[in-house]
Amino acid sequence: MVKLPKAPFEKILKESGKGIRVSDSAAKAFVDVIGEISKELAADCAELARHAQRKTILAADVKLANKRKN
Repeated sequence: MVKLPKAPFEKILKESGKGIRVSDSAAKAFVDVIGEISKELAADCAELARHAQRKTILAADVKLANKRKN
């Protein structure tokens, strides 16, 4: 599992609503979910780069992988 810092994601949650509070367990759960989404997106990016016969993931790969998920 990818180890991500909690503070930036807690800030994102707090900024989602004025005056909203975020529990430690909610921030941790959010980080865990974002970590899983990130791993899946990264794998898709790598697949796109390999398909294009490249060894480098480009910004276009990231955008396309995200677009395919949505």
